[in-house]
Amino acid sequence: MKQRSIWLIGGGIALVVVVAGVLYAMRFTSTANQPHTAPGAIVATGTPVSSTDAAGLRTFQIVPGQTTANYSVYENLIFENKPNNDAIGSTKDVQGNFHVKTGTAPLIEGMNIQVDLRTLQSDSERRDGFVRQRTLETDTYPSAIFVSVSAQGLPASYSDGQAVHFQLTGNLTMHGKTNKEVFDVQGKVDGKTITGTANSTIYMTDFGLQPPNLAGIAVSQNKVLITINFVAKEA
Repeated sequence: MKQRSIWLIGGGIALVVVVAGVLYAMRFTSTANQPHTAPGAIVATGTPVSSTDAAGLRTFQIVPGQTTANYSVYENLIFENKPNNDAIGSTKDVQGNFHVKTGTAPLIEGMNIQVDLRTLQSDSERRDGFVRQRTLETDTYPSAIFVSVSAQGLPASYSDGQAVHFQLTGNLTMHGKTNKEVFDVQGKVDGKTITGTANSTIYMTDFGLQPPNLAGIAVSQNKVLITINFVAKEA
């Protein structure tokens, strides 16, 4: 009889833990995934590049093996005892090019970056499979593409080796939808090489994506931090 009571008490505690976890996940979902209005795509409206400026533009190409695209999203993994976990995934399958003018009135023009979402990997194969098949649907939408429209915050002049910090505004296309996004960029030109980091915060629902929620026991936030650590060589 005593053993049975112990089992009953243990089962009751387990039930309470499960219920509490589910309630916490529901609260996490309701607070972390507040509605967000998609910004929509933008059209270039700036002044065209003059022939003088265009003559000074240099073309750089992204080096895939030395460039990494990462995502970081806050998640709640109840049954793994990770209520405050950052899921991080990355890929080196990044391609693209852009044009740069240094010296007086520096410019960054025509950035076109493509990331192969099919090769994103985190520390969990189960998560990766769910993200590819159920969230990003990479069989249908294999890539994310960013095309720049304008740059803000560039210095009045630029010298080789100088570190700069600016914002790059453009259109990000993913999962069949295109929205305006702004990347915070830090980098420098060193001879024929450009290195730097670009960050942007996006929302899954802006791209028709539903934040992963596996039966209330693995719940992700809507907000995602995108980071690109890039190396580009002059073409």
